[in-house]
Amino acid sequence: MDVRSAAARVPVAGVLAAGALVTALAGCAGGGSSTQNMDTPGHTLPARSPQAWLLVGTTSRGTALTDETGSALYAFVPARGQSAECAGTCQTMWPPVLTSGAPRAGAGARSELLGTVRRPDGTTQVTYAGRPLYRFVKDFYVGQARGQRLYDFGGVWYLLDASGAPL
Repeated sequence: MDVRSAAARVPVAGVLAAGALVTALAGCAGGGSSTQNMDTPGHTLPARSPQAWLLVGTTSRGTALTDETGSALYAFVPARGQSAECAGTCQTMWPPVLTSGAPRAGAGARSELLGTVRRPDGTTQVTYAGRPLYRFVKDFYVGQARGQRLYDFGGVWYLLDASGAPL
C-alpha cells in the first residue's frame, strides 16, 4: 500500500465530514423561517405572498413603510425632465412591489392610501399615497434601508412615512 495515497485520502474524508456537519447545522439554524439573509448578493429575502401587505415598521433609517417581511419600501422622485417610470435596468436594482390581488394595510399603514397601477408589462404594482413602491436589491437584511435618499436612475429614492410623505 502506498503511504502517500492513504495520507491523501484522510484530508478528503475529513473535508467531506466537515462539509456534512456544516450542512446539517445550517439546516437547523433558523428553523427554515429566518427573516435575515446573508450580506451577499444572491441570497434572497423570504418569499412574499402574492397579495401585498404593507405596514409601518422599523428600518435602519427610522420608522417607515415596509412589506410583510419587514423589508423597506421606497418611492422614486424623478429629477426635472427625467422619466417617472422605473423599467429595464432600473427595475433590476429597484424591483417594483407587485401584487396579484388588492394590497392590504397592516399595522400603521393606512388602507385609504393603498392603490395599484398597471405597469407596461401588464403586472400590477402597489402604490401608497399615489406613489409606486419599490424594493432595493442592496437591502440585504430585513429592515435595512440603504436606498434612503439615494440618487439613482435620474431621481432620488425615499422611504415613506405612514402618511405617504418621503422621510
